Amino acid sequence: MAQPNPKLSIITIVLNNHSFLKHTIESVIKQSYSNIEYIVIDGGSTDGSVELIQSYGSKIETWISEKDSGIYNAINKGVSLATGEWLCILNAGDRLANENTITQLFREPISNEIQVLYGDWFLCNLKENPNVLVKGHANLAKGYILHQSLVYRTSLHKLRGPYLETKKLIISDYIFLRSIDEKYFQFVNMPISINDNSGVSSQSWSLEQKVAYDFILGNVTFQYMVKRILFERMPGLIKRILQLLLKFRSR
Repeated sequence: MAQPNPKLSIITIVLNNHSFLKHTIESVIKQSYSNIEYIVIDGGSTDGSVELIQSYGSKIETWISEKDSGIYNAINKGVSLATGEWLCILNAGDRLANENTITQLFREPISNEIQVLYGDWFLCNLKENPNVLVKGHANLAKGYILHQSLVYRTSLHKLRGPYLETKKLIISDYIFLRSIDEKYFQFVNMPISINDNSGVSSQSWSLEQKVAYDFILGNVTFQYMVKRILFERMPGLIKRILQLLLKFRSR
């Protein structure tokens, strides 16, 4: 068994998201768990995000502000700075579920074989309904895992390298995690995070990439892939059809 109270590095990336960054920072620095290293990677914000980061002083161990080439380039910068045994990626707008989340996560010794601890989550829309939370349930077999709602061993990056930084790829974290054998995952029966679903990764094309990747791996059938993609696109298709009908009707 691993030693208790392992060091956890939490990485937050942000670019011009001052409004919601404070939610994330507060949720991290108020954790009852003491052995946390907090790293914030700013992409060169001009909206006051940098000043907000600076206002927290020593509560944020490491931060940088410079232009990057995308989300995963920024995350990789954070990973390269991390000194903890475990990693958590909690981007601006996302929060830990409560002040005792990390304490509960590490309350029992973890087998050295386990590489990833994952759990459930809540979703909310900070722009429209910040107080309305919708429960999400993790299911590893179906690929229902979110990077905000898990922690993993930093050493995995030494074995598998950094996140892919290919343009327009928004599922590098999913590809990284799905490359790990399921026997190294351990489910914890608790919500780990509250995630803002108004971000880039919540868009339908992100889910489409995930389903397509699962099809390549042989985890889902071609029929399932098509159904999921059509289901995700259906609301948008219906909306466009109704707009066309109204347009022709008004002529």
